[in-house]
Amino acid sequence: MYTYTCSSCREKFFLPFTDACYYLGPKPVGKQVADDDVLKVLVRHAWCRDCSSLCIAEDILALREFENAYGSARAGRSIEYPVQSEYMDEAEVVGEAKRYLRWRMLRGHVPRALCCGGSNFQFMDEPQMQIKHAECDFGFVSGSMRIGSSCGSSPGVSTPANIRLYDIDGELIGRLTWWKQDVGKWDIEPLSYLPIDDD
Repeated sequence: MYTYTCSSCREKFFLPFTDACYYLGPKPVGKQVADDDVLKVLVRHAWCRDCSSLCIAEDILALREFENAYGSARAGRSIEYPVQSEYMDEAEVVGEAKRYLRWRMLRGHVPRALCCGGSNFQFMDEPQMQIKHAECDFGFVSGSMRIGSSCGSSPGVSTPANIRLYDIDGELIGRLTWWKQDVGKWDIEPLSYLPIDDD
């Protein structure tokens, strides 16, 4: 788990949410979605320049990378993107790589910061100039790895999940809340991006 801190004033920065899914269903989203109609969003930690905050942003490589991954999966070779195949069943890897390839072929928008939908962001793990902490005279925001464990049930089972739901192009359409495991469906709350203030 990564934590982010200002190097001078020691203020901590937290991700408002860490999980997100695309809705790939054939019909407009309703009050529930099936497990088979959601696909995990490939994300990396980023600094949103529009919101001046830490967030997750879509990590979308070129279409060729998805085609190569699908070909490798079908040939039985291991892949790391868009899924890590190391501990997965071969048929499952092929199926997931195919789903990601179909999604990527339909994608029409550049990658977005998932906090506001903008594309003005910087990944936190790239070699870069440090991100200046605006409220501090001398501080920069930097990350560090913390190893820990978590226990408990899956999100949406005993407490509501906070998994954002996006359309194919990364437009926020809702939040997955309760997982109905017996029927393989998620309850949804409507949600959309807040308008960005141009001031």
